[in-house]
Amino acid sequence: MLRKLLKHELYATGKYLLPIYGITLILSLVNRLVINVDIFNGALNFIPVFMMIAYVISIIASLFVTFIFMIVRFYKNLMSDEGYLMFTLPVKPTQLVNSKLITSIIWTIVSVITICLSLLLLIATPERLNDFKNALDEIFYVFKASFGKTYALVIIEFILMIISSLFQSILLIYVSIAVGHLFNGHRVLGSFVAYFVISTAVQILITLLLLIVASISGSNIETMEAIPHMVFPFSIIVSLLLSTAYYSATSYIFSRKLNLE
Repeated sequence: MLRKLLKHELYATGKYLLPIYGITLILSLVNRLVINVDIFNGALNFIPVFMMIAYVISIIASLFVTFIFMIVRFYKNLMSDEGYLMFTLPVKPTQLVNSKLITSIIWTIVSVITICLSLLLLIATPERLNDFKNALDEIFYVFKASFGKTYALVIIEFILMIISSLFQSILLIYVSIAVGHLFNGHRVLGSFVAYFVISTAVQILITLLLLIVASISGSNIETMEAIPHMVFPFSIIVSLLLSTAYYSATSYIFSRKLNLE
């Protein structure tokens, strides 16, 4: 059933998001053409500026519209009148949350890939690609020099930290919406308040934990090599624990405390 929910969710969201990504890629190609063709003089000077502004707006839309759209869809699809239909489906509340979460992750990744690809289409030349390759080689050289044989592990830990943080960020919004739903009135305001309270409490807790770990580790974290090996795994573990807590709380509220009236 999760597969069917995902298929429906991807289709329902893709028909809005894919055109935005397509426009971003098209505008990058158009801007590349405009930049390389010196025919916009005099009264036509505004065209390159206008096209670049449109491209920048499309990049912002690719990121922020994706993020906002997925939040609004989660709320509208599960917490509004549509929720009456969604929660009568023969599926568990966890499957509904899973479909929303996986879809949000997919479109977030697609939006980032779209932006990177559009930048590549806009500015890529053989010379620039070679400069980019040289820059990457230099970065890897610095990593190898700083972290020795463990440089690959540092890169993997960093990637895992980004992914786990993404899950945590989305699930924090979900649990905030779920908690806000418990208020009899002003549920949207309640969701904002819940988000502020939960995120503030978590930040305070993480800061205290970092201070405790730093004081215990003492001189062990003074070298550059030691810092990532402490911070990255710590961030991954904390993100996974928080994600589990947010996911469990959201599922519990949907299963035991659901009230769409």
